[in-house]
Amino acid sequence: MKLQGRSALVIGAASGLGRASAQACGADGAKVMVADVNEAGGAETVELIRKAGGEAQFVRCDVTDEAAVKAAVDATVKAFGKLDILVNSAGYLDADGPREWHHTIDLYLKGPYYACRHALPEIEKAGGGSIVNIASISGVTGGVSRNIEETGYPCSKHGVVGLTRTLALAYAKKNIRVNAVCPGYIKTAGTKDLYGAPDGGKALISEGLRVPMDRWGEPHEIGKVVAFLASEDASFITGQPIIVDGGFMAR
Repeated sequence: MKLQGRSALVIGAASGLGRASAQACGADGAKVMVADVNEAGGAETVELIRKAGGEAQFVRCDVTDEAAVKAAVDATVKAFGKLDILVNSAGYLDADGPREWHHTIDLYLKGPYYACRHALPEIEKAGGGSIVNIASISGVTGGVSRNIEETGYPCSKHGVVGLTRTLALAYAKKNIRVNAVCPGYIKTAGTKDLYGAPDGGKALISEGLRVPMDRWGEPHEIGKVVAFLASEDASFITGQPIIVDGGFMAR
């Protein structure tokens, strides 16, 4: 229960890595505000946390709308009395979501900026805390794109890493740590077309990508890293893009 007495706002918690992060924080004792535009998925996440003995509530939040993001921060403070932890994990509802460049930047870069902008004053009021941004291995290396129109995702994730490092420097003396988790190939809705292949995505992992651990990652393996970074066990870690990829980037 390393997050006992803490409150967390997890944006993008209706599914995938956000849900796993919310569950991990809840399992470690944090009171969790589940924020997402997907109300049904958000309600499921709340129920999962409560069934596991945790405390959680839901607030609808479109991360591309700054007013909605501020309202989610305010709702967290109203519900739990303070805000200690922010997790930014908003993504597309499905693999077929829009990929237009500006929309991708709005979702993956501007959204985390809005959340940090409004959460930081509240975290400071609480005496400090932790922000964890979900980036990607595409945030530390070039992304695979067929043309310039598909560069929005790696560009935004590079921006998230830059935002993370810059805020970490700016708020270090205020006892606020800011880190990013950079997942590799994880089983989520966004990668379903890859691991949903007849071989379960085995050829891609073993032969195409040659991931050293020779398997796909699971969402809970990201969630546990998020909860660790949110806890005092990571008290001297800030400004870091933590790569969680089964060894892929070690090549």
